[in-house]
Amino acid sequence: MPRDRSPIRVQRVSRLRWWWTRITTPHAPLRFVYHPPTRPTDLREIYVYDPDDYDIARLVWQVCDECRHGSINKISIDQEWQRRGLGRRLIHRALRDGPTYAWATSGQSPEARKFFPIMSAETGAAFTAHGPSCPHTGLDRRGLAAERLPPPRAVIEHDI
Repeated sequence: MPRDRSPIRVQRVSRLRWWWTRITTPHAPLRFVYHPPTRPTDLREIYVYDPDDYDIARLVWQVCDECRHGSINKISIDQEWQRRGLGRRLIHRALRDGPTYAWATSGQSPEARKFFPIMSAETGAAFTAHGPSCPHTGLDRRGLAAERLPPPRAVIEHDI
């Protein structure tokens, strides 16, 4: 039996909201669920769902408006969905949050070492592997900002 990876279970999107999204976008080949950050420098995530409601891609990134720095922390796309422009669309979405910022990436896989130079040429962002990070991001991971806030509501994005 396949694992239930639908946005209702994984992304805590209400059944009514997901049903409404499916009804209002009946021919959409993909649906994008964006998780905005709790704080401006927290992680931002987008999950991509195929017509059968399985998550097929994920992008995780951060931006710091004070330092004008962005970081692509993770991009993953199921093998059968690669080479269809989905990664490109996700990177362009992340860049909307800091179009003129200095962008870096975490460690890069062999595929990413081919992908990010192409995206760099297309967008003008450097996407430096293991580039310098911003001192304002990741405070929660080091325990310096212990206050826990409830996560904002996930958003269905239509313009990616």
